[in-house]
Parts: sequence; structure tokens; C-alpha cells
Amino acid sequence: MVRFRAHQANLIEQIDTISGILSAQTAGEIGYAKVILRREAWAKSHRPVNSLFRPDRVATVGGGDLGVMLVEVRPNSLSRLAQEIAAAEPTTRMKLNEKRGRAEPNPSVRKSEAGAIDRIELFGPADRRAFSLEEALVWLSNPMTGSGYQIELFEVPPPRSEWDRLDAGRRRLVQSFAVGLAEIGFGLTVERLPDHSNKRPILNVRLDQSRNPPVIRLQDTSVVERRRVLAPFNPDRARHSRLLKFLDNHPLVRRIELPGIVVHSARAPMRTPRARPNGITIPVRDSRRSHPRLGIIDGGIGPALSDWVIDRWDVLADEDMDLAHGTFIGGLAALGGALNGAEVCPEPDGAELVDLAVFPSEGRSGAFTSYFPDGLPQFFDEMESAVSDANARHGVRVFNMSLNILQPAAPDRYSQHAARLDQIAENSNSVIFISAGNINPQDLRAEWPNDDLAALTALVNSRNDGLLTPAESARNVAVAALNPPGHDGCVPFAPTRFSRRGPGLRGGVKPEIAHVGGSGSQHAVLGHGLFSVLPDGTIVDGCGTSYASPLAAKTAAVLDHLIEGEVSRETLIGLLVHHAEMPALLRSKTLAPVARHMVGFGMPPSAGQILETGDHAITLVFASRIQRDQQINFRFAWPPSLVGPGGKCRGRAKLTLVATPPLDARFGSELVRINVNASLQQEQEDGGWKGRLDSLYLPPRG
Repeated sequence: MVRFRAHQANLIEQIDTISGILSAQTAGEIGYAKVILRREAWAKSHRPVNSLFRPDRVATVGGGDLGVMLVEVRPNSLSRLAQEIAAAEPTTRMKLNEKRGRAEPNPSVRKSEAGAIDRIELFGPADRRAFSLEEALVWLSNPMTGSGYQIELFEVPPPRSEWDRLDAGRRRLVQSFAVGLAEIGFGLTVERLPDHSNKRPILNVRLDQSRNPPVIRLQDTSVVERRRVLAPFNPDRARHSRLLKFLDNHPLVRRIELPGIVVHSARAPMRTPRARPNGITIPVRDSRRSHPRLGIIDGGIGPALSDWVIDRWDVLADEDMDLAHGTFIGGLAALGGALNGAEVCPEPDGAELVDLAVFPSEGRSGAFTSYFPDGLPQFFDEMESAVSDANARHGVRVFNMSLNILQPAAPDRYSQHAARLDQIAENSNSVIFISAGNINPQDLRAEWPNDDLAALTALVNSRNDGLLTPAESARNVAVAALNPPGHDGCVPFAPTRFSRRGPGLRGGVKPEIAHVGGSGSQHAVLGHGLFSVLPDGTIVDGCGTSYASPLAAKTAAVLDHLIEGEVSRETLIGLLVHHAEMPALLRSKTLAPVARHMVGFGMPPSAGQILETGDHAITLVFASRIQRDQQINFRFAWPPSLVGPGGKCRGRAKLTLVATPPLDARFGSELVRINVNASLQQEQEDGGWKGRLDSLYLPPRG
């Protein structure tokens, strides 16, 4: 009783403090609070929303990390909340359980919900920004960023003509935001980025060197022509300090982020003085038969592979193209088997390629900015047009994007870049394979050792090796890199020293799969141990997660090609993940807890092996659309050959669930808003059912 009373008093004191701050703030009485739950109350069924944070009293506007609710509050709603908490009984009521014949705890809803809360905090400046002023000035000075802050709001201010419809508190909130931005003065441009159904308003806020009055567009500007000449970025420290101070402290602002920069996820191909594959010529495409089709989102594919390129999305001038990276990727799809062998490239050589050249050369100063002056939003718009065209004209459903954005994926935030990529894939009914990203040279891990404990020690000591966005994508597939076989400088099929690791968002497995991406250590003869071609047909070696991704994408493209009729994108992903195999050296109990973060579910076999299992196994695929509260059941009789004396069964079963539930980026780690579960159950003698599978994506029971 004493303990709960102390908890009650702490919560009420926290509420009173927040209420006092809101009553005094210049932006009005509306604010946002973090309701941080105890670990035992993370389940959605235990959330304090039936009594304390009822929807008719307090609006839940999002979430942060696991177990963190974000709610909109005012002094009057906080006062009501404090009263409800104070009314909770100090001692737990008991109720007789007649079936068990004993008294059991039966607390009121108020008491249960108050006990579920660890603490309540005001959402403040530390929650909004994670970079310094100096870091911002250096980063935004690079024209490839678009030079604008990305500001996420809790809600969209309505058009000024509708402000009279707002109550006094909300009108003061939005008016103070618009007026505060205008007071920053000349050279300020504020534009709302297109929503693309991500349910979170994001503004691009830029300071330039013009003397133009501030331009503030808080409504969707997707219909506005955005290609224009931008005034030079203004690096004035005092003006940025003033802008950030305003944004840090305004309650309407949820997050202030720096924009990303798109980069290749590969090292440059190396010309090494060694024995290369001999007698290899690029095969000629047989137009009399069909081939798997693969879209390559990159900087262009060179003339050496022109026979395999069936179409091009050509928006880049010749001088702005860097063909080496895209050609290496295309070469792996067209003749990777001949150059590397079936152990590395298990699919038959040959793939019809659609060249989606949308990424200007990194080596040409100002190239990216000349095509996409507003940065990544324009880049993704161009990518969506290219993907949609390839899908409509040629039925391409598998795309490789070996590009990353120089922003680490966060466990409690679904980046706008991942959300945009997911929207592109969903709209085009496609799957995009994304590289996990490469570790910076100064942070490279040592080569993977043969000793398990030494491997764990190396991972503990590694730094700055988390996934890069948009690899945390919820609708697409992220691919990590494995070492090649036959390379004396590394352990075969171990995680490469340069491949970034997950997890991405909490509650999921990232990356999903892994494939050979070349060795991060050079061999005197074999170089990086993964071979492809340059634009002129020269055979070269290279390494990077960039080159692991197309090998996985090729298998998906072959699956799509071999299966008659159109299968869902979820089925393609499911077949890959279901049959992926964890590399042997990662199967030990010591490495099991970290293996998923390194290589996901493992390396997929060839499409032929996936579709034609041996006589000892069977794969059942169920593809359906499930409605809310619906169950889909399939009765399966265990094979008689696996049933022993007394009806005991033996054998192994594996179940993979791939779903496309609604997402809401406002809820951070809990962006998946509907749970879809699957189970394999065995009927018992008493008529009940017993689950027979353990979830691989959950933490170990220990």
C-alpha cells in the first residue's frame, strides 16, 4: 500500500509540473507528453487507455520506443488525469475465484492502469534534436543535402482561412508557429513535403543568402513545380542558432533532422594484377526465349551489357553518369555464374535488365543538386516514376537499389526515406532489394575469426556499424554481405568486415537475408574475390553490400519468372526468407543471439532448389487476404512415415509469415498497427491444441 501511494504521488507531481509549464508557455496551453510504461505493460491489451488516457479525454498522437505513448495534453485534461490517478484504491481488492476456490487480486481499472505507468514526462528539446549546431552547418553546406532541415510536426496547421474554426488553444498553437517562423526573417523558405500517406507532416526549412521575405507553405506542395534555381545556402551561425532555438522549444515540433545524402554501398572495383577468369565472354541474349527481368536503380549500365538492357529510364546527361557501379551489378546478373561459380552466383546466367539511371555521379561536383535541388524528396519522386514505368511497360517486379542514405537507422523511428521506398514498392506491387550499407573505412571490423568468443568480442568492440537508411524498410528486403569462398584472407560465408548490421526497428529482423558481397580484405591474387565487368567489358573484382543485394534480387527475379501467373510480392519474399539457410559458422548457441542481426535469416539457395524440394520435404504456400478478427485454418495430417509407435510424431517444421499490415510512422517502434500471427498446433488427446513452434524473431527465452 505504501509503495503504491508513493507511486501515485510521483505521478501526480509529474502531472502538476507539466501542467504548470503548459500554463506558462507562450505558444499556448497545448503540449505533448511521453507516457513511459513499465515493461509488463507493453502489450497493447495492457495500455492505460480505458480509464486514464481515454480517447475522449486525451488524444494519443504517436509513440516512441517500445512502451512509450505520446499524448496531447492541456492543463484541464491533466487535472482530470490526476484526479483519476488519485481515485485509485491504495490496496488491491480481492475477489473469490469460485473455480479455484481461492481469493485472487481484482484491482480496479484505475489502479491497474496507474500501476502500468512508470513515469510521465513533457516532450521537450532533447526529444526533438540529436545533432549540434556545428554539425548542422557542416552537413547542410553540402549541396547534395538540399541544405534544408527536415521538421516533423505533431499535426498539420490548417490553412489560415480556417483558423477561426479552431478553439483558442489550438489557434494559439498554430499561429505562434507560423508567426515564429516568419520572424526568422529574410532568406527563409518553409515548404511542406508531399505526404505519400505516411501520416506525418514534414517540412523542409532552408536558410539562404537571398534578401527575399520568408516564404512559408505549410500545406501540401506536391502540385507546385519544385524544380527551380535555389539561392546559395546561408551558413550564418547566429541565424541557424535562432532558428533551431525556436524549433527546439515549440510544442508543435516533434523531430528536427538533417537531410540524407545518397551514396553507393560498394568500394570501387579494383584492377588487380592476378589471374582472372579466362576465356569469359559476355553471353548474347537469346530473344527467342524469355528471361527473368530485373530493374537496376543506379547511375546507369555501360555498353558492355547493352544486349541485356531492354529499356532505359534516361534522365541523366552522359557527363553526369557513373556507369561502373551499375555495370558491375548488371554483370553479376548477366554473367555472374561464369565469373564466380555456382557457389557464389547460384542462378543461371542471363537476365533482362531495365536500366533506371537516376543517381548522378558522386564524383561530379554539383551533379546531384542540378537534378534534385531540393534533395532526396525529388530523387524519390524520380525513382517512383522510373519504377512505375518499368513495371507497366515490362512487368518488372524485382528491383535492386544498392544505394544508401548517410543516416543510421534508429530502433525507435521509421525514417521518411524507408517509408517513401515502401510506398513506392506497394504502389507498384514490387519488391526492392536494398543494401544494408557499408561501414566507414575508419570503423571497419577485423576479419571474422573462427573462434566464437573472439567473434563476440569483436562485435562488442565495433562501433558505427548499424544499418543505414532506408534498409529498415518494412515492405522491402535488406541484404547483408558474406565473405566469398576460396579466399585465403577471410572465413568463407562469414559476415564481411564491412557489412552493417541490424537490428533496424525493434520487433523485426533486419537485414532479412545475406549473400556473397566480396571480401573486405584483398588477396594478392584474387583481390576481393567477387568478379564482374566494367562498362567496357573488362573483368574486375570488387566488394560491398551493393554487390550482395543483386545476387539476392536475381533469385527473386528468377522465382517470379519460373512461377506461372502472378504471385504476390509477399509470396516472393516469403519463399526467399523461408528457404534461406544460416551459414554453418553462425549456428552455434554462442552466436545465435547476434546472428540474426548480422545476416537475417541467412543466405537463400537457388530458385530451382526453392521450387523443387527433395522427396523428404514439402513446402505449402498460403496466400490470402485476412480481415480483422478473422482466422484462416488449414488441417494438416502428419505424414504416416513420420508417426511412430503410440502416435508419437517426429520431423521438423518451419513456418514463415509475410504480411503487409497498415503502418503508421507516428508510432515509432510500434508503427505496425495490426498484429498478424501464425502458428502450427498439434491436437491433444483432451481435444486441446498445443503450439509446436518457437518464434525466431523474438529474443531468446533466457
